[in-house]
Amino acid sequence: MPHSGSLLRQLQLSFALATLAIVGLLAVFMDVALHRSLESEDAVVLVAQADAISRRIAENRSFPGDRERGPEKAAWRLVDETGHALAQSVGMDSLPPLPWPAPGRFPIEISSPGGDTYSILVRSLPQGTLQLAMDRSHEQALVTGFRRTLAVAIGIAALLAALLGRWVARRGLRPLGQLVREAGDIDPRRLDRRLHGEHFPEELGELVGTLNQALARLQEAFDRLGRMASELAHELRTPLQNLRAEVEAILLGPRNDDASREALGSVLEECERLARLIEQMLFLARSDNPANAIDRKPVNALSLLRSVAEFFEAEAEESQVMLRVDAPGTLETPGTMEIPGDEPLLQRALHNLTANALRHTPPGGSVVLGTKIEGSYIGLVVRDSGEGLPLEVLSRLGERWVRGSHPRGPGLGLGLAIVKGIAQLHGGALKVENLPGGGAEAALWLPLASITKGLNPGK
Repeated sequence: MPHSGSLLRQLQLSFALATLAIVGLLAVFMDVALHRSLESEDAVVLVAQADAISRRIAENRSFPGDRERGPEKAAWRLVDETGHALAQSVGMDSLPPLPWPAPGRFPIEISSPGGDTYSILVRSLPQGTLQLAMDRSHEQALVTGFRRTLAVAIGIAALLAALLGRWVARRGLRPLGQLVREAGDIDPRRLDRRLHGEHFPEELGELVGTLNQALARLQEAFDRLGRMASELAHELRTPLQNLRAEVEAILLGPRNDDASREALGSVLEECERLARLIEQMLFLARSDNPANAIDRKPVNALSLLRSVAEFFEAEAEESQVMLRVDAPGTLETPGTMEIPGDEPLLQRALHNLTANALRHTPPGGSVVLGTKIEGSYIGLVVRDSGEGLPLEVLSRLGERWVRGSHPRGPGLGLGLAIVKGIAQLHGGALKVENLPGGGAEAALWLPLASITKGLNPGK
């Protein structure tokens, strides 16, 4: 598996680079401080020597012809306007040719043609120009040796920091190794296990919490998948047995065109039932995933209810059930009470609710499609005048394979589960309850303008 490199090596390198940067900056500071300290000390000596020579020259107005022996620290000479030396120290003859600057108050540092470093101070006196030069080569050699020592010290410090950093990184990454071991003990047979947050430092607490939440979601998905597989296998058993029986009857029975045609018709019905079952299961699998997006467009609630009523008008007449739409007058105004949603999905949900209502309503009864408004939510309501639902069934409606008692049509027990899934995709909810005067009411609660989390409508 590709990765971005070893975290241990990255930490080790980071320790070494950080130490190198810190010690390097400290070394630069020390080098600059030493250089300036030596330069300042030499400047003080040069100024003091120039003051002493100036006083001596001022007290002695005559210049002997022999060379004057000056202080040992710097060589000096006094020259006239033509550059002729009026007096000078003994060490002046040993100096190389130097570029003498104009007179100034402070010494300056220059290099000779041979590469040696000198501090030079030039003063203007009434008797002439005083020139002083101090050889600083020995100080430069001292600074060069100091820099070599610093370079060696920096290298040793970086090496020690790398070794120490590796030890510190190993110690700091030890909880990650424990995290790997605990996570490795979790497999599909033991999804109920969780990471123990008390075993890890607080810096890993958020990671451990996130992993435990992911494991909980994974366990829930595995359990749901297992239940779905078991339920689907149970539901597929009956139509497959029917198909097998019909096919065996065709193959083993007498050659009769009418009987064969009737058997093939039964086979076709079972195939359609299987196809419908598979289609519904695929939709439920999609609705279980909240990440699935739907095509939201403004849907007029009144138009939606009327289209559903028109679709079931013929079936209602055949069942001798009165089907009508009863909605507030505000729905008649164009652009009002619009639901941001997927119209085909909402229509499918209302189809399932209306089909259930017609199935539970005896001849002479009625089914009413209407609306309820509560806050920023609208309930698309389907009421029937049947006998209602048993409490044990009512509490579980919306779950898969749960069926009520319906005299017309067996159903698969997935209709309300699909309605519930459609409601969840829209950020809404499904609520089914028995009415006090008899019958039942199913309400598909949806947000009018925006999706609100933690919805608990109809309470």
